[in-house]
Amino acid sequence: MKLKTLMASAAAVVALGGMMTPAIAQPDKTQLVVGQLQFLKNFHPLIQVNNTKRLQINYGLRPMTAFDQNAENQCILCETLPTIENGLAQIVDNPDGTKGMRVTFTLIDGLAWGDGVPVTSKDVAFTLKMANDPDIGFSEFNPWTRARDVEITDDRTFTLILPEVTASFASWDQVLPEHLEGPIYAENGDNESYTKKTLYNTDPTNPGLWNGSYMLSDYQIGTRLTWTPNPHWPGKKPGFERIILTYRDNSSALVQNLLAGEIDAVPVSPGGISFSQMLDVQSQRPDQLAYHIVDGTNLERIALNLDNPILADINVRKALMTGIDRKAITQTLFAGQQPVANGLLPDSNPYFNPEMTTYSFDPEASKKLLSDAGWTPGSDGICTNAAGDRLSFELATTAGNQTREQIALVIQSQLSEICVDVIPKFVPLQEYNGELSRRRAFTGMIMSSIRFSPSTSPSIAVGTDQIPNDANNFVGNNFSGYSSPAMDAALTGFEASLSATGQKAAWQDIQSVFAQDLPMLPLYFYAEAYVTVPDLKGFEVVTYDPLMNWSENWYRE
Repeated sequence: MKLKTLMASAAAVVALGGMMTPAIAQPDKTQLVVGQLQFLKNFHPLIQVNNTKRLQINYGLRPMTAFDQNAENQCILCETLPTIENGLAQIVDNPDGTKGMRVTFTLIDGLAWGDGVPVTSKDVAFTLKMANDPDIGFSEFNPWTRARDVEITDDRTFTLILPEVTASFASWDQVLPEHLEGPIYAENGDNESYTKKTLYNTDPTNPGLWNGSYMLSDYQIGTRLTWTPNPHWPGKKPGFERIILTYRDNSSALVQNLLAGEIDAVPVSPGGISFSQMLDVQSQRPDQLAYHIVDGTNLERIALNLDNPILADINVRKALMTGIDRKAITQTLFAGQQPVANGLLPDSNPYFNPEMTTYSFDPEASKKLLSDAGWTPGSDGICTNAAGDRLSFELATTAGNQTREQIALVIQSQLSEICVDVIPKFVPLQEYNGELSRRRAFTGMIMSSIRFSPSTSPSIAVGTDQIPNDANNFVGNNFSGYSSPAMDAALTGFEASLSATGQKAAWQDIQSVFAQDLPMLPLYFYAEAYVTVPDLKGFEVVTYDPLMNWSENWYRE
């Protein structure tokens, strides 16, 4: 009942917004207007990468490969996907007796940047050079640092030299334009100065920065991005004259604009309206709008700063996990359509480990765990220990994201019942992605999402080498600062396995160690969802990679 009360006012606001909206305007079918939250201040595609950035950048800058709606890896910028079977990927002997790989790609014929300069193997070599520069620090999902060197055959064909055998050998992120970014990098050899001077941040509408079907042609800080067709794109001609990303301060404004016909599409959190808002809109306009929903792999989690001695205690972490009623949250906010997360993978994933430890809502067990750890309730209902420390933490998340703000308040209420004081803190996206998370400036807990595609190693979130620090220029998503020899060994096994059987066995170990250590608190898995005008076609919601990788296929009837 308490949970429902906390949610009721937000739901009422959404419903009221729907009742007060004007009649839908006549559409301009030559353009698509997409409503968004969280305007980017750092547009560099390989620095401070997160799900929100990928949803905005990938209209114009494509990865080498991506997983489509059928969860199959596809060439985006290349002609043929390398495999062991077709000989484009080979396991080779390294000089020191270990095994490595040679992986050969050929760029698609006619591929060019928006200024007409061809995309070539030299761009790949430049990107690889920057990625392996410890003073720069890229943080992409499919890191170029897996390759040690590149051999260039010609302008379109190159071979990546991998020092280790890795299952993700055929998955690679975006390349950078050497002819534009090369001089910037030469003059700015460290992460801070390069990030300030890169053309992606100083001149983002420069057409030479973009190699996708669209390129950024208008940039209004905080309010609008306009993508127009890249005249040099060699693939299918885009179906729109422009795609406009229009930004709002909060998701309620997005709902009102959607219902008024002022926007044509909106993502469902993160980066757009909440799932509960989508359900409310669907109840009001079941036939007038289209609802694209597929099962997702995007994990909403709470990272815990394990440098905090209180959170370093596994009994405290277990108490927090069993003190949060995740099932009630998903039932109330999402009508049960977003499943509770028991670990890094959904229960429906074929690699899920049914034998690992799972945690159910059990406040009495939470209280006992805290008692065993030396915590007793104080006069104000908050636990203290023998040293006089209060069991109190901040829980930070992104401001303006209604779902996260609601969940933070619910968790505050639920954990107060087991004598834990949670202080919600809502911060702007730029601060969250910068100082707070990547520089680990938080002392308690932070809430955000992370996605593991079939090619992405879970090391990005739980590997020791992915703890952001000075030495790696604060890349990686291991915000908890978690380090475990057992986990690192399991991750090594996963990354070295080329067979589905071997990968599944490694995932079993990874999940077991994760469940024992609880370096993060898994909450639920996002369904991948969009709400759009009903006549939008070619719009395939994708589970693993941004659907913008195929935005040239979109059109309105």
